[in-house]
Amino acid sequence: MADRETQIVNFYESTLASLLASGGTSTTLTTAPTTNGTTIINASGSSYYYLVIDPDNSSNREVVLVTSSSGTTISAMTRDLEGRHTTDPDHQAGTTVRMAVLAEHFADMNDRLDTGLTSLASAIQTSDLQDDDTFASPGADKVASSESIKAYVDTQDATKLSLAGGTMTGAINAGDQEISAAVLKDYAETDVALSSASGIVAIDLATGNTGSLTLTEDVTDIDFTNVPTNGVSSFTVKVTQDASSAYAVAIDAVTVNGGGDVTAKTAGAGGFDMTATLGAEDLLFFLFFDAGTPYLTATQEMS
Repeated sequence: MADRETQIVNFYESTLASLLASGGTSTTLTTAPTTNGTTIINASGSSYYYLVIDPDNSSNREVVLVTSSSGTTISAMTRDLEGRHTTDPDHQAGTTVRMAVLAEHFADMNDRLDTGLTSLASAIQTSDLQDDDTFASPGADKVASSESIKAYVDTQDATKLSLAGGTMTGAINAGDQEISAAVLKDYAETDVALSSASGIVAIDLATGNTGSLTLTEDVTDIDFTNVPTNGVSSFTVKVTQDASSAYAVAIDAVTVNGGGDVTAKTAGAGGFDMTATLGAEDLLFFLFFDAGTPYLTATQEMS
């Protein structure tokens, strides 16, 4: 049906001025449908509205769509829109005719929607769509195709670990966030290679929590950085004595996160003396509470 302006009267009732025979598509009315005294007729000479013929007769009632009319003359109509009759009924002159206002409203709204959707579909051109599976060149005025969206999501999803579990293929940085209710299995700690320069050993907890140091000189200063300021952390050092000369390791000039020198706390304030046996290995365990002065325990002369 062609799009049209709504031709509506709030209420209209008349009668047939002539017989509307079965199969007929034209007839005349006693009075013409009008709006504010003006006959309903559009610029093209065709009017579109719904009429209910013989509305109070359950067996003979018929809804028709008038597709062409002028004044009281209906020259074209579509019969039996409700599908109530096997064959269009006869309607005698004098039969009541009423306008179906709601039917007209809904028909016009459907026409407007159909026209709007058709216009929208015409307005959206292929050039307005962006077919870019990686979205490497996003456009602010482009609409992504469903194929591109699915391809991009599938690609990104394949790089994420499922909540149901899976195998990681790269390193994870938890950003110092809390991990709870974890069960660790088959894990290892990074062995950080340590060295001294001018008697100073620098230990960065951001690189690991276990390290190895082979003495090449006396250690006079141990400087820890990136020690977490909230909670408990630790660093274990395997210290190997030099193979030809015995060197000492002092624990009275320890710094934490750039603070002043402190002495590591030991059991009974007994201090620590590095094993002098050449090639000997001592294990030093530093424990920090909220980045405070470290506690030190040692297991010595491991062989």
